[in-house]
Amino acid sequence: MSEKISKEALFNEIKGSLFEFLVARRLASLNHQELQFLQSIDQNYLKVLGQQDQLVRQYYPEMIHFLSSSAAAVVEKMMKHFGEIPASPKLKGKLTQSSSGADFSEADLMVEVSGRLLPISLKLNKAHSFVNTKSGGIKSFFSHYFAFISPSFQENFNQFVDQEFNRLALDLHALNDWDFPGDFSFWVQSGKSELPGELDEKERDCLKAFYARIASRMHEILTSAFLKDHQSFLEALAPLMGFSHPDLIQVICYHQFKSQGEASVEIHSLNEIRPIGSETYIKDFRQTSSVELVVGEIDLQIRVKPMNKFTTTAIKINCSLKPRRSLS
Repeated sequence: MSEKISKEALFNEIKGSLFEFLVARRLASLNHQELQFLQSIDQNYLKVLGQQDQLVRQYYPEMIHFLSSSAAAVVEKMMKHFGEIPASPKLKGKLTQSSSGADFSEADLMVEVSGRLLPISLKLNKAHSFVNTKSGGIKSFFSHYFAFISPSFQENFNQFVDQEFNRLALDLHALNDWDFPGDFSFWVQSGKSELPGELDEKERDCLKAFYARIASRMHEILTSAFLKDHQSFLEALAPLMGFSHPDLIQVICYHQFKSQGEASVEIHSLNEIRPIGSETYIKDFRQTSSVELVVGEIDLQIRVKPMNKFTTTAIKINCSLKPRRSLS
């Protein structure tokens, strides 16, 4: 079991970077630009990729074929989608010098299509699961992404989060028949875990209830924003869906690694999934840790999660999407 967990950890840690590299290298090879591509990568990062490749070959050799075949499927789909082989691939964020002055923070890869520079967001995702698109701190979420609403919403929400966090701490200490000292110091000193997955059932239910109360208040604020300024609300959803830049192209490879099934690739732009007023609505709240929206043919999930340890107010908001049908 421990070996299996170690393999999964290794897989999740390095699959993304190797996958991006393999996709870009395959595009470069088809364009006879492999030397230029390799020279464009920071040499230190190239060494890291080499070390990751060696680790995979030594401890998880079955991943090599999986990553290679997934990269090949992506490149084939991109060629079909664009009607040509995207040229001059460059790994975004792995270069010594940026190839563009524009801010393409969500891009993993830059390519040229018909002479035009395009940012590509590459995602390797389990089949039938949500795709993570955005993650941000809970105490700036509304002010950053829904700036059209009053700042008081964020301020009042932050106070609510602090109050509910204090309530969580009191409840967890009460479950263990302890007095609450004002923080989790005694909790830690007593050897109790700070990781959500290591709590017992009652403690976990208490934590889930805390996240549900936070999500419920988020549902109220988002509904208010939706009713206040429908158009501004729709425009605010684009960055949450992974489209902070209108030129970005999302390329998602849905894999079935464990079952050895074939990968499927979805490619879409903002115009293809742009929120439409009559097709966008917020679902009724279901007492979970997330707020769920329907955006045309997309399910958008806005979820409350701990950064790592639940014993601090460092809580994040994770946004993820899942198409209800093939969009490409």
